[in-house]
Amino acid sequence: MPLRRLNRREYNNTVRDLLGNTTKPADAFPLDQQEGFIFRRADLVSLLDADVLRTAAESAAAAADVATLAPCSGGATGEEMCARTFITSFGLKAYRRPLLPDELTRLVGVYQAARTTVTLDYAGAIRMVIESMLQSPAFVYRRELGPVAPTMEGNVARLGPYELASRLSYFLWGSMPDKALFDAAAAGKLASDADVEAQARRMVADPKARDTVASFFGEWLNLDQVAERPKDTMLYPEFTDELKAAMMTETRDFVSSVVFDGDGRLETVLTAPYSFINPSLAKLYGMTSTGATPQKTNLDPTQRSGLLTQAGFLTVTGATNGSNPVKRGRKVLERLLCGTLPPPPPNVPPPKAASAGGTTRERFAEHSQNACALGCHTLMDPIGFGFENYDGIGRYRTTDNGKPVDAASQLTLDGTSQSFKNAVELTKLLSNSNDAHSCFVKQWTRFALSRAETDADQASINAATSFFTKGNGSVRELLVGVALSRTFRYRSLAVGEMP
Repeated sequence: MPLRRLNRREYNNTVRDLLGNTTKPADAFPLDQQEGFIFRRADLVSLLDADVLRTAAESAAAAADVATLAPCSGGATGEEMCARTFITSFGLKAYRRPLLPDELTRLVGVYQAARTTVTLDYAGAIRMVIESMLQSPAFVYRRELGPVAPTMEGNVARLGPYELASRLSYFLWGSMPDKALFDAAAAGKLASDADVEAQARRMVADPKARDTVASFFGEWLNLDQVAERPKDTMLYPEFTDELKAAMMTETRDFVSSVVFDGDGRLETVLTAPYSFINPSLAKLYGMTSTGATPQKTNLDPTQRSGLLTQAGFLTVTGATNGSNPVKRGRKVLERLLCGTLPPPPPNVPPPKAASAGGTTRERFAEHSQNACALGCHTLMDPIGFGFENYDGIGRYRTTDNGKPVDAASQLTLDGTSQSFKNAVELTKLLSNSNDAHSCFVKQWTRFALSRAETDADQASINAATSFFTKGNGSVRELLVGVALSRTFRYRSLAVGEMP
């Protein structure tokens, strides 16, 4: 895993579990998609980055309940002993490992300076220690290079108990380890397959795993970007903040229900004829719904089939003023089938506008015949044509620009060309595809490791795929399988480490 910082979700979750702070201070950070946030290089921190971290740390420390976090009674001597006890126990959680002796010395020095130089009382000095810890690289970064010398096995290093505890917790919960995980690390109970599996199953059963699964699906298909997609307000006046929120809530509620309350299977995620909708979304779907809270609702099975026919996916992959076979086809090809595309040439002309006449499909089919477009569009467009029954925000339609919609097409799946009449049939093909299942495992591995896979990861991906298959395509079982994989529990050697 590359050295990386806590992202916004991880930062918010960590201060929640560390301090009981639910204000989500990282929401004020620049978006995670923007490169360069916090540390542009390992040895350079910009003033803006430092200010963002400092402000968040000051806010979280100021709100800390010292009476609960670091209770103490007695005089100044007794308070310093309390401070040392707090620094040791809190530091373990904040740094996700026991403090090193020099770290303890420095943090005790912060407390002493706060009492003497800054003349703060006990609670104020504890808050200054917290503020200092929250700006430490040991907190901000997810580090896996020590402080204890690694256990070498051939040309790789096995993660230490605290390193593995942290990797498990940030994979399955997007947050720091809990007491049970810290205790397991301290007792050496994260060494065997059985130990890791027991912890992974416990963690998957915890409510915090729901947020992680929802986050994965949001990042995997960019469903968390619904609110950022521009739409023509003349064509889609109903595309309001209320509808955007309903679309994102639908995705989270639906995925959570299938994975944790239902059979948990990827096939159900891709083909379920139901969803969770409120009145604004029901209107878009041509239905009625009462009450502001989203309700589990059966949808028309000839029009809707799982996640890919929900408004969120169709909005994110739609154009500003209509459907977009290229975007929709590319998303399926790259995210569900792990296909790769060559870089687009610089001279591809845009498709004709709707004012030129003809359906979207007809205009895009003509466009794909450009010699410079053949390489990519013959891979993407046929898949995207399956979604032509949906406009730019996911409303079902049977006509487009005054002509009947044609959503029939084909794609190569599991080594053979397979035909489908519409998106409902396409999702069924994908749900039963070995290619799609293998890609799903690969995407979860990428999510867990925060990096693309390499050839050295393939055996672990195969093992996780086998675990997934034996679990009847259960997403919950897949999470356990990824956590058990060798590539998750080991790392390659850093520069200077010797095998």
